[in-house]
Order: sequence, then C-alpha cells, then structure tokens
Amino acid sequence: MVIVEISGGEFATRDESQARVDAQDIRHSVMWDEENRNHKNYGITSWPAACLIGADRKVFWQGNPARMQARPSEAEEFRRLLESHLQAAKKK
Repeated sequence: MVIVEISGGEFATRDESQARVDAQDIRHSVMWDEENRNHKNYGITSWPAACLIGADRKVFWQGNPARMQARPSEAEEFRRLLESHLQAAKKK
C-alpha cells in the first residue's frame, strides 16, 4: 500500500505545506497540487478525505477515515473491503 497525501494549492502555498510536513514529521509522500486538480477530479470537498484506489486504478472507497473511529460497524465494513482488495491484488 502506498500513501500519498495531497495538499491543495488553493488552500496552502507550497511553502506552507512544506512547513506543516516538517513540523508534523510526516513520513509518507506529500504532493502539492497547485491547481487543486486532484480535489476537483475526485470531488473532495472536506478534509480529511481519503480515496483508496485498487490495482485496476479505480476508486473503491472514498470518505473521511477519522469518522470511522466513532462508528465501529463502518470501520468493520471498511476493513473487510480493504482486505478483499488486498487479497485480490496478491493473486495477480
């Protein structure tokens, strides 16, 4: 699994995004999207937001992962969905 965070250029300059990454000691990849193309392409309107993209390059889940902490049934459904996609990817 690869994690890529996208910082939207309409909301933060490149320098502001870099300062946040440095201050929070973020270790995954962070991309600065100057024109917010990814937010627009994936319909992202709130934060945090996550998109899980399968080996077939299609989005199979989109949502706010932080909300699942208070919703155990939703978290369990998400876990099953993720596991099924991981198992399918291992078979290829």
